[in-house]
Amino acid sequence: MISRRDFLKGAAASAVGAATIGVLGACTQDDKTPASSIKWDKETDVLIVGGGGTGVAAMLQVANDGAKVLVLEKAGIAGGTTNLSGGVMQAAGTEYQKSLTSYKDDSTDKHAELWIKSGEGYIDEELVRDLAKGAPEHIKWLSDLGLKWTSVYGHNHVPYIDKSLYADRIHVYEGGGAGGQGVLLVQTMLKAALAKGALIEYNTEATKLLTDATGTVIGVVAKSGDKSMNIKANKGVILAAASIDQNVEMAKELSQQHYWDLTTQMCFAVKTDTGDGIRMAQEIGAAVAGFGGCIDFCFKTGNATTNKNKVFPSFIVNKKGRRFVCEDATYAYHYRAIFQQESQLNGPTYMIFAKSSLSAQGAPWTEESVAADIKAGTVLAADNIEGLAKLISVDEENLAATLATWNADTAAGKDDQFDRVDGLVPLEGPFYAYKNVSGNLGSLGGVKINVDTQVLKPNGEPIPHLFAGGLNAGGWIGPYYPGSGTAIIGTVHQGRKAGANAAKIK
Repeated sequence: MISRRDFLKGAAASAVGAATIGVLGACTQDDKTPASSIKWDKETDVLIVGGGGTGVAAMLQVANDGAKVLVLEKAGIAGGTTNLSGGVMQAAGTEYQKSLTSYKDDSTDKHAELWIKSGEGYIDEELVRDLAKGAPEHIKWLSDLGLKWTSVYGHNHVPYIDKSLYADRIHVYEGGGAGGQGVLLVQTMLKAALAKGALIEYNTEATKLLTDATGTVIGVVAKSGDKSMNIKANKGVILAAASIDQNVEMAKELSQQHYWDLTTQMCFAVKTDTGDGIRMAQEIGAAVAGFGGCIDFCFKTGNATTNKNKVFPSFIVNKKGRRFVCEDATYAYHYRAIFQQESQLNGPTYMIFAKSSLSAQGAPWTEESVAADIKAGTVLAADNIEGLAKLISVDEENLAATLATWNADTAAGKDDQFDRVDGLVPLEGPFYAYKNVSGNLGSLGGVKINVDTQVLKPNGEPIPHLFAGGLNAGGWIGPYYPGSGTAIIGTVHQGRKAGANAAKIK
């Protein structure tokens, strides 16, 4: 699993003042130079833009399929934000799920249906079903490369999704599961690709896609230091340069929640994730899809990131002092609600807990740590709920009524308001308030693709010889992130698929 506490210890927070890229809308290529007159500095069969998880998976697949492949990586190392993850992956019906969990007859159809329900009607169902169907084979493929799968767990629920669709599907390999351990996944694929003759050039940034008179992508313009070069791709170009994670300007244009994160919250994606692949594709007429959400979690507590850990007795209130969401729903679901409430009411939201909460299973604070946070000003404390209301500037009667309802309902073992399951225990003071802060692990949304990972124009027509996958592509994850292991299995699936489809072009 992605351990949020370990992640925060091992990965420095990226600055929200990220590099911006000016071109946001689709436009036509303005270079009138005929393709036949381009002076090529380098040449390969398949050119991959980005050496993160998606790019490295594509790189290995192309090499396995016998084509020449070159990866251009903007940073000095491979892996991108995948390195900062735990490397966990969702899949249904694998031998590991059968042997390590009680789910012996799970199906890819159920898995797809859960993802589709979480998409709330805003996703390409064909992409989602294709991903769910392909996921089990990727687990085996990675096992054959040397990863050892040691455990499988599940993600937290979403109140409106039928419980029968859930299962423990999140696969953890030996040496993985915690923040920063996605490096092992990346290095496993990278070493196998390099051994087959694949090439990767670091500190090299692709800046423009080159097309011929028919609109077919034939290469890229790239720069390394002060040097600019034209690189020819005989078979195709694969965009694997992540989403708009650290691009404030593109976020403002395309994703309200991600813009909120970049300007008021915390983003942990690598600084080189500035939407380059999306911008370049738009410049030659590509459509975009899937913008609107991001991978958000509570950076302080890591609440609701795994069904193995209970969400401790606490509730979340808005500026009015009222609950508004199921707090033990999967993390990005309830963080979407936090974003909406803070935007609509123009004020912060708070996690409310009590001294009685500190002894609960999974409590992220102890008496000692909460005392330290009170001293630091991260947590506010009061002997009674009215006093806490004053400290956080919410209506005293509302907050007292919210607490009274919580205590009455949880004493009866239920949550009639939001269908919460975990941590249904009355709260006894003194009381504490923690101001919610989002920890962002990347934006959702990218260029529009089909199941063959071809990049599409707004009319649905593929752009010849241009492919994309992972979070450089959009439309396969809905308006909130449905649970750990979704993004990484997507990078492997779509990276491999793009690599295979590009490699077979004649």
